Amino acid sequence: MGVLDGKVALVTGSTSGIGKALAQGFAAAGARVWVHGRNEAAGEALAEQLGARFVAADLAHSEQVERLAETILNEETQLDVLVNNAGVEIIMPIEKMDMDKLDQIWRINVRAPFQLTHLLLPRLKQARGSVINITSIHDTMPYPNNSAYSASKAALAMFSKTIAVELAPHGVRVNNFAPGAVETEINRDVIHEIGEDKFREWIPLGRVAQTEEMIGPALFLASDASSYVTGTTLYADGGYLQNLVRYRPD
Repeated sequence: MGVLDGKVALVTGSTSGIGKALAQGFAAAGARVWVHGRNEAAGEALAEQLGARFVAADLAHSEQVERLAETILNEETQLDVLVNNAGVEIIMPIEKMDMDKLDQIWRINVRAPFQLTHLLLPRLKQARGSVINITSIHDTMPYPNNSAYSASKAALAMFSKTIAVELAPHGVRVNNFAPGAVETEINRDVIHEIGEDKFREWIPLGRVAQTEEMIGPALFLASDASSYVTGTTLYADGGYLQNLVRYRPD
């Protein structure tokens, strides 16, 4: 470990799930971490555990995104790693599309990363930092009855690729990190409802991932180990995207 010694990292949506694992992994690797979320009790507890700082904000509201950015700008002279992890998934078939919920998904999953990255650019440029946008295998793979979420992740993925070109002259790298099926507090019940046996059949590695398994790939993108990597997508899905394997013989 120690690959992030001396670096400052902000991980949005880091009071639970993948974001929490990344905050823990980054702290263990030597980074000074900023934890973010809406749950103040969980955020303060995690920050104390990690020797980190916590800032509360609801990214569905642009003024709170601004306040989050202002906190970082006022407290830090550099930002080496920005992980736009916070997101929301609301499954809605097109026939039952709720436009207010669609707007909520878009504000959190797309608009907030746009706005936060824009506002924090002075610190990212100063550090020649790394921006990691957490997308999903559904940034390219359709998910029936979930067009709003899938479209938001596709938009975020293209945002990464575009600004990677724009920011390369400043030494700022931008990449997508796309997990597959990962067991978190939020989706554990859904995974069990679908059936773990199904995932064992669908995923070449034969299982759903644990959140801790997302730390290594994220550390690679955050650290100098990926100093020549920008504008790309790193999938951590156990081979799930190779969807034709579901037809393989036992």
